[in-house]
Amino acid sequence: MTLIPAVGIDVGPTLSVVILAMGLLGALICYLLTNLSPGGLIVPGWLALTVVEWPKTLIIGVLTTAVTYAVMKVLRRHAILYGKRLFAATVLVAVLIEVALFLTLRGRLPGFFPHNTLGLVVPGLIAYQIDKQRVLPTVVSLVSVAAATCVMLTLGVALS
Repeated sequence: MTLIPAVGIDVGPTLSVVILAMGLLGALICYLLTNLSPGGLIVPGWLALTVVEWPKTLIIGVLTTAVTYAVMKVLRRHAILYGKRLFAATVLVAVLIEVALFLTLRGRLPGFFPHNTLGLVVPGLIAYQIDKQRVLPTVVSLVSVAAATCVMLTLGVALS
């Protein structure tokens, strides 16, 4: 029995909810202990679920996050964006970038795009947090909580 879950497996709706809930709890604990947001409360669970079910989509997610962050840096120089307007604009830009990538690359890169709507929103959530607290703290806290979620999932599967 291996301790690392196989990638590209369908975990089913019940286990998906458990993974998202574990990530949510981990994100909340991370925020309470370190005052760092791991990309948003739902992001670590989604990342852990993506690593298990659709690992190829991470490539597009990282690309979309980086492009969204860069676009928002430029937009903030030319528009008054802060608070809720900044949040909404960041998520909207991420969704538009992801949809544009999907429409142009879907034939050449099948399987590289998220199969759920949450996958369209997550890059915007991460880019927003990077803008608020910088790249390194966001990435370190996100990867840490997502990895811990994957470890808990692996242990749970191994022990059952």
